[in-house]
Amino acid sequence: MGKFKNSPSSYKQQIALPNYRLDSNLVLLPGIIYNVTFSRFKTAALLSRFKKQVGHVPLIENLLNEYDFAGEESSSESSLSDELPGVLSDESIKGIKQFYEYEQSYKSNQSPRKLNDEPQSEFDWLVLAISPNLNKIKDPNGFDLSEEYNDIVTVVRIVGIVDDTTNIKITLQALTRGRKITKTSQKIKPNEVSLDIDWNGTIENISTKYTELTNNIKQLFKSIDSFIVDYRKALNIASNNNAKNPKAKEKDLLTLNPLANALYLQLAGSKDFTKAYISLQKLIGNFSIGAKNDISLDNKNFARIIDLISAIIPFPNHEKLKVLNQTEINDRVNHVNTMMGKLVAVFDSLKDNTDVINHWFYNEATNIQRANVVANQLKSIRLVLEGITNQSKTNSTSFNNNSSNNNNKKLIRRKNNNASAKDANNEDDNNDNFDDDDESGDDELKLITNFIKHKLPHIATLDEDSKRLIIKDYKRVKNSPPGNSDFHVLRNYLEIVSDLPWDKFIGKFDSNKDIDIKFAKEQLDKDHYGLEHVKSRLIQYLVVLKLLGINADIEYENQQKSIKSSNDKKQQLEKEEIERKKFMNEKYSNESIIIPNNDETSVAHRQANNENKRLKDLTNEVIKRKQEKQENMKRQIISKLNRSPIIMLAGPPGVGKTSLAKSIANVLGRQFQRVSLGGIKDELEIRGHRRTYVGAMPGVIVQSLRKSRSMNPVILLDEIDKVVGGGPGAGGSKVNGDPAAALLEVLDPEQNGNFTDHYLGFPVDLSQVMFICTANEPHNLSRPLLDRLEMIELGAYDYSEKLMIGSRYLLPRQMKRNGLINEASRIEIPNKVMKQIILEYTREAGVRNFERNLGTICRHKAVEYAESLTNDHEYNGLIDEYDLSKYLGIPYPKMSEIYEAPVGTYKYGVVNGLSYNSDGSGSVLLFESIGINKNNTEGPWLNMTGRLGEVLMESGKIGLTFIKLIIYKNLLNLTNDEHELEDIINRMQSLDIHMHVPSGSIEKDGPSAGITMALLFLSLILEKPVESNFAMTGEITLRGLVLPIGGLKEKMLGASLSGIKKMIVPRENRKDIIKEYIKSINQPEKLNELLKDDYKDGRLSEVEEYVMNKYGIEVVYAKDFWDVIKGVWGDLLLVKVDQRKMTEYHL
Repeated sequence: MGKFKNSPSSYKQQIALPNYRLDSNLVLLPGIIYNVTFSRFKTAALLSRFKKQVGHVPLIENLLNEYDFAGEESSSESSLSDELPGVLSDESIKGIKQFYEYEQSYKSNQSPRKLNDEPQSEFDWLVLAISPNLNKIKDPNGFDLSEEYNDIVTVVRIVGIVDDTTNIKITLQALTRGRKITKTSQKIKPNEVSLDIDWNGTIENISTKYTELTNNIKQLFKSIDSFIVDYRKALNIASNNNAKNPKAKEKDLLTLNPLANALYLQLAGSKDFTKAYISLQKLIGNFSIGAKNDISLDNKNFARIIDLISAIIPFPNHEKLKVLNQTEINDRVNHVNTMMGKLVAVFDSLKDNTDVINHWFYNEATNIQRANVVANQLKSIRLVLEGITNQSKTNSTSFNNNSSNNNNKKLIRRKNNNASAKDANNEDDNNDNFDDDDESGDDELKLITNFIKHKLPHIATLDEDSKRLIIKDYKRVKNSPPGNSDFHVLRNYLEIVSDLPWDKFIGKFDSNKDIDIKFAKEQLDKDHYGLEHVKSRLIQYLVVLKLLGINADIEYENQQKSIKSSNDKKQQLEKEEIERKKFMNEKYSNESIIIPNNDETSVAHRQANNENKRLKDLTNEVIKRKQEKQENMKRQIISKLNRSPIIMLAGPPGVGKTSLAKSIANVLGRQFQRVSLGGIKDELEIRGHRRTYVGAMPGVIVQSLRKSRSMNPVILLDEIDKVVGGGPGAGGSKVNGDPAAALLEVLDPEQNGNFTDHYLGFPVDLSQVMFICTANEPHNLSRPLLDRLEMIELGAYDYSEKLMIGSRYLLPRQMKRNGLINEASRIEIPNKVMKQIILEYTREAGVRNFERNLGTICRHKAVEYAESLTNDHEYNGLIDEYDLSKYLGIPYPKMSEIYEAPVGTYKYGVVNGLSYNSDGSGSVLLFESIGINKNNTEGPWLNMTGRLGEVLMESGKIGLTFIKLIIYKNLLNLTNDEHELEDIINRMQSLDIHMHVPSGSIEKDGPSAGITMALLFLSLILEKPVESNFAMTGEITLRGLVLPIGGLKEKMLGASLSGIKKMIVPRENRKDIIKEYIKSINQPEKLNELLKDDYKDGRLSEVEEYVMNKYGIEVVYAKDFWDVIKGVWGDLLLVKVDQRKMTEYHL
């Protein structure tokens, strides 16, 4: 059982102390520590009274230096007695010393005695009398409280000061009660007061009183705990019923009761209250009769418990004021017991009322009555909210007026106030940051305003200068009348700027490091047949992006570690600074219970509430912004590391360049945008128009970003070789600029991070955009533009590849497009028929016409299928070779027809060349000639027809000159008889040669027919025929060397389709055949071995065997024209050439 002691001898004193009246309705009860927030000015004014005692403390010294209180001591008649600074009077200093003496004696339970020692610490000096603000405390019956409670005060000590830059938080320890003495002989200042303090507190039969108090408080604790459990249960029921089971039987309307909501808010709405409430329960338990703790309970501790109960339990303030006013402990005990009984009755009544309304609402009321109840409840809530809003506006207006009046008095002002105001005005004049709180703007500008205020400040890819320019334009449009011409121009501009997808990145993967290379390979193989070298290069590109993402993560983590280390140091400095701004007395921390924080500044209180509400509403947004910032930092690192070239897919039409770009976008999950550059002749279409022009708009690049709604799309620059002005030799100034030159910045990874569109007027980051270009004739591009692109060539498909593409992709797609999707309507085309369509009905490198023919067949079969549904006609989905003429018409003529020798002509003077056509395909080009003998021996004469180009005609002249040379020098083994040789020379000199190339409507040009025409002239002069299954290609020089040519794969494919069995190509072009062979077997590691010269003495290697197996052609290599003659006619004509080579070798 706890021990009860009697109080020591009497403690009474009359002293003078500094006085302060609170601005809030807070009632300070002894034994409690209160955290109260003051404005900086009021804190400085209060502490300036103790300047001589505690002015040397750094925190107080810095605070006092902010204000100039000089000369204010003489203004003792001022009406602002609480705020008026001034040092303590001698009576107050004496009173603080006497209070300290009595306090020490009271704590030690000794009789009051005179102490010679002054207060030991600065905190011992910070004692004052706090008067409650009776104007803010309302009596429910409307009585004036100032008459009865005007003389009551609470003596407190300041035990802590914390500077949070805006306001000051002061920790007050309430020590004891006091009463003002109106008539006194003490000489005190207006902001000081004489007090009568009675430290005594005797109570009769303390054990009985404590037992009664304990029973009441335990009953109250039980009611409070039961109410909180019921309220939380009602909340859970409402939440679960709404979310999972709207028809649940267990329901409760407790949460709709205003009294219940108010009680729950006070009892469970604050962590500080919960902590104080638990501490009170523990304290009551420790002092309970029968407790094991050996704690003595005397009058002093009993009085403290009464004050703690009154302060912590949420009693009304006017009741707390009554407790403060009662100096006798017996009166306080009776009043507290009465208050606790009333509160218990409130909880019991609340429970009974809730049971009644629950029973009526859920069991007796109709649906209409329930709806009316809820509607009236909502209406009442709305009216209350409107009243609160109107009152807040009125109070705000009143506060502003009072602030204005107070400022006009200019009693106390900050140091250097005028200079600060001037600097502030200058800062506002020069500040371009957006700070406009006008929410009632034009609806037309609502979206723009929302972008400027909420999104623009967080855009990471825009620098501060760009943001400043945008804000300036926004201010101009806000200040311009709608009728102004600039208004519409600026509004359109800002609409486009706000519509751009700033910092928005769309992809299948969260970051580049998550790119699935295996999935990318499968997707490319699924979308395209063959093209292994192209797919390999694209996979390399994606692997580079993946590795850049991984490296960016590593670098980002390193940066974060560096930033964290820097922040830790910064936080340590800030912590030291915070500690420097604290002035706390630690020895009081365990003597009292701390109750929730109170705010003595109404403006700061409203601002804090609004700020907390705003931060709560923006929590998710802040988290999202933080994540976006992290991703943007990673992307900036990737942009810094990513210097991979832009890919250009070059090849003939219809080989799948555009579909490859779409597949890449599909693999990455990015938006795909196609920009057709064919025929663009104005630079402004790339860079955008300047805003001064009527109808100005951004360029195609920025427009693509707008349409894709992301900053990382895949943009296909289609037909880049068709840009006007981009070709070689197209220099010179142009009226509309050079669009090809405008693309230089876009397609340069070193520069496109700051691409400037003329319309926007500020840089846009294109480093995350994947540009892919396509071209048919890449060599038509300007040299600087071509240097910025990595060219990947897509050659023509051979018929075997077209066969697979048609079977796997084209035919199923055409059947789907033409409605032949069910099993009964499906079409079946055998490979033999498919090959016939490819060879006889198409002349192309790609598959567009091939697909078009398949579509034609599908449409005919769709008609047949539809007819079979309405009559007895039987539908057959199988296509045979005899159906092709029915569906596709007459096939193209066979090229072999023009190779046959007509009647009456000679077989010599006819040689097959090879050509690379403008559509990307290859074909056999027939060269035929006729020689007519003239009596004149000044020849030979050469006449060439067939719409030949200048280069081709020059190659013919070179070939004829070389043939004349070898005949004149008798380098061939023609004859040993000088007369026969002279006859050959005379026949050549009198020969009038007419060379013609069929298909005269088609222009032909290029040097690759040089050896063909040289052999034709030799065949005609020697009257020696060339076999018709021979074809050749290669450029010839005057010395008889054979130079390499292009388009070899397409030419071999054309030769194969024309029935050619043997083909002569330049020796240097063997590398091209090796390249094709490596692509077919997809084994790059064998390239070095095959590049060795292993073709000797006509021995075929695996490369030539590959050509023989695929095309059915024997390849003969020619390093000079002698190899051509040897390949066509054998070694017999080259005996003298071989002898001369041996002689030169020995020499």
